[in-house]
Amino acid sequence: MEEKTKNLHKQLKNTSIEEYINSHSFDDFDSLNFNLTLNKMLNEKNLKASTIIKNSTLTKSYTYAILKGDRIPNRDKVIIIAISLNCTLEQCNDLLKSSCYRELHPKSKRDSILIFCINQNFSLVLTNIKLENNNCEILH
Repeated sequence: MEEKTKNLHKQLKNTSIEEYINSHSFDDFDSLNFNLTLNKMLNEKNLKASTIIKNSTLTKSYTYAILKGDRIPNRDKVIIIAISLNCTLEQCNDLLKSSCYRELHPKSKRDSILIFCINQNFSLVLTNIKLENNNCEILH
């Protein structure tokens, strides 16, 4: 049974780090790795890196560096990649989580616009227009 994060915080507060580490499994969380998640998604969607390059503002060298794990994109770049691959909201959030960024959240104005655009399969250009029209920072 999976333990609640609140309970884990309590345990961390009340035990030594060595005892905590020895009594828990970290495989699922520590295996989150953006470039592996992205490469797996490309394979599942039967797409290539050229799709990201064609549909985004990312350069060829930067895209390949991300895919190799040599570069870690910022949150906006992860979202750009998700949009360029026509990801679902769930897939976009998986990419964000795998890069240790917070998921898109509907309580944030900008995130709400991004969620709407992803759900409507908007291109990066249309997404940026929607962001700009609503006085939010565009993706770049």
